[in-house]
Amino acid sequence: MILDFISSPDDLRKLSVKQLILLCSELRSEIIRITSNNGGHLGSNLGIVEITAAVHYIFDCPKDKLIFDVGHQSYAHKLLTGRRKLMEDLRSFPGASGFPDPKESEYDSFISGHASTSLSAAIGLAKARDINGEDFKILSIIGDGSLSGGMVYEAMNNTDNLKNFIVILNDNQMSISESVGAMRKYLTGLLSSKSGLHFRKVFRGFLSQLPNNLSKCIEKFAKNFMYAIKGGTIFEELGFQYIGPIDGHDIEKLIKIFKNVRDIANYKPVIIHSVTEKGKGYELAENDSIKLHGVEKSYPERFSDVFGHKIIELAEKDEKIVCITAAMKSGCGLTKFAEKFPNRFFDVGIAEEHAVTFAAGLAKGGLKPFVAIYSTFLQRAFDQIFHDVFLQNLPVRFIIDKAGFPGADGKTHSGVYDIALLQNFDNFFILAPSSKYELQKMLEFAANHNSSPLAIRYPKSEAVEHARNDDFEISFRIVSLGENVAIFFCGPLLNNILEAVNISKTNPTIVDVRVIQPFDFDKFLKISRDYKKIIIVEEGIFGGLSNIINEFLSSNKHFDVLTKLIFLNTSKSPVVHCSREKQIQTSPLSADNIASALKNYA
Repeated sequence: MILDFISSPDDLRKLSVKQLILLCSELRSEIIRITSNNGGHLGSNLGIVEITAAVHYIFDCPKDKLIFDVGHQSYAHKLLTGRRKLMEDLRSFPGASGFPDPKESEYDSFISGHASTSLSAAIGLAKARDINGEDFKILSIIGDGSLSGGMVYEAMNNTDNLKNFIVILNDNQMSISESVGAMRKYLTGLLSSKSGLHFRKVFRGFLSQLPNNLSKCIEKFAKNFMYAIKGGTIFEELGFQYIGPIDGHDIEKLIKIFKNVRDIANYKPVIIHSVTEKGKGYELAENDSIKLHGVEKSYPERFSDVFGHKIIELAEKDEKIVCITAAMKSGCGLTKFAEKFPNRFFDVGIAEEHAVTFAAGLAKGGLKPFVAIYSTFLQRAFDQIFHDVFLQNLPVRFIIDKAGFPGADGKTHSGVYDIALLQNFDNFFILAPSSKYELQKMLEFAANHNSSPLAIRYPKSEAVEHARNDDFEISFRIVSLGENVAIFFCGPLLNNILEAVNISKTNPTIVDVRVIQPFDFDKFLKISRDYKKIIIVEEGIFGGLSNIINEFLSSNKHFDVLTKLIFLNTSKSPVVHCSREKQIQTSPLSADNIASALKNYA
């Protein structure tokens, strides 16, 4: 294999173009093998192989700075920059992260686990370079839906006078689901379809048969004629030299263009519009790029599956229910809802801020919006939650997926901060189901709750089923009565706690906290006075449930109860990438740690 002899881009540059074509085939096979063993993002990485190889063939990284957006399309980049061995344990520390990380390699210029950030970061690097009197190129590879995020256009508005600044648009018309919105239509209008590329290839073939001067005149006339009819591209209006669209799988063409761009970029920013196919080279991924966007551990029934089924049931009875997501239709379990209620489903693209304020408008208009969003992406819309939802007390329902430990996606997708963020708003319901049944009942409650904002948070895990209680109480559930110690927990941690009870051979009272906010302090105090110690177990940082309880007891001078409290929370430090189960096992929330606390105080 040619790949066996590639330990850095320096080795890559020794290859001929024919050898590069073979190398790209080997990279695809390697990516398929690695993701089959470890999980990870498949389709996007198969689609960007030639672009990545051509970039490293022409540009001088790590002197030249390369930023990926979104970073989950960086697998070929990692394989070509000396991390093939680390990729054997992809997404499992100390193996390679699924995203770029400067701590992992000097070839990674910036952490990029969230979308639409690369241009802002690249502009910052460019300005710093110029102020410092340095000389190198800055490249941003943006795609997989990132162009649907508004932050990109905020950045483009600040690209005046930039030099040696190159943007490569990897246009695969997809994020996780299909890309949406006006920008997708605009890019399609720039001949980004296969038929458009074919026409351009035939047209250039025709020009190549003519004398050089004549062919240049005809090509210039055709370009000016199109501009006269349609005008320049939005990118040119913003000061970029626009090149494209080009075939992102034609590595010979990519190399020629990248060579030319090195010189053009000396006097103005350049954007190269490259059309690729998500899942390229792997028939299953080509035919179903949504399903094979990523390969990951499967669960019999996830919480997101339960949400997807239940929200359809509720929407069938209530025509005011609508669902909004930010490019996470499949990830949040809304694919079937979108099919059944196309006029009541809104995918706004990678635009979380817009999703929240849009939902606020829907609520103001008398509808019942459910915003399905990952915990890590909810953080991006904190101001909109405060200003547009909280201040007006609008009944927007937030369905927070991937809350708690993120699993193999690691620190860029950590979901342990959402309770701490939302508990700042005193009129905000925060619910955490421990089972399938509880989530179903909470969704019924949410559909009829019209007096304030509300959030239901759950992790990326199996929706286990525990004993049902037909008299569902939207507060606490006493799981079992014991003695000496009471454990209060929220979310699906019951099995962990039961394991800890078996290890410690103790008999605590176990309380399932269904509603984190408004917390039932009367019931809490009534229970707490009967026990020597109270253990609070929470899959979130201390600023959440633990802080709510601590602040109430302190401010109301319940010092007798306050001194009984033991808090078991997640760390505020970013987690390493590994399985969710391992993240729990190595945290204060592990069965062993809970068992130790029980033994000490039982």
